[in-house]
Amino acid sequence: MEYDRQLLESFQEGDNPVLRFFFFDRPTLTLGRLEARRLKLEGLSFPYEIRPTGGRAVLHGPEDLCYAVVASKQDPLTGGDLIDSYCRIGHLLARGIQTLGRDVRMVEEKHTSLGDIHCFSAPSKAELTLNGKKVAGGAQARRGGVFLQQGVLLLSVSPEWKKAFPGASLEGMTGLNDPRDLSPITRERLEKGLIDSFERAGARFERP
Repeated sequence: MEYDRQLLESFQEGDNPVLRFFFFDRPTLTLGRLEARRLKLEGLSFPYEIRPTGGRAVLHGPEDLCYAVVASKQDPLTGGDLIDSYCRIGHLLARGIQTLGRDVRMVEEKHTSLGDIHCFSAPSKAELTLNGKKVAGGAQARRGGVFLQQGVLLLSVSPEWKKAFPGASLEGMTGLNDPRDLSPITRERLEKGLIDSFERAGARFERP
């Protein structure tokens, strides 16, 4: 999370966009910067990090792939106002995943429930679903003419989600590999599919 914050702070308008992929090798919670202010952090059941972006709690582990995009608001492929930028990035993510045999769809309507305990309780506008269930989420932070979008794509719903959010429903979320009748996607294939999607659209990323 700190590395993404540094990318945002050091990015200059005119720089090529940055696309970064990463994952957590042990179950870890990340919290949006505002979410972290209202929670009792000492009572959390997993290690945690605070995201420079917003959004609700997410449990990360070996069953997901995280990404970060840093770019100018003027970037024609990923920029624009907040909703436009979400939608542009969402379309690129969806196209990349669709080439891997998953019929993901981008949510068109705005989700208004703010009391949900975790990020995957329900999809928000421009986030991705598979078979009607949320499979990816993201949030942005903006500084001057630059933005950072952080997001996560689930390969599978880990059992640790139930431990992290006891009493919360997991019915509205799924992973790209949870449909057992389909060939599983590795993290490496997913990463390559996303890079290909951005580059087919004309993006030329700096990859740290």
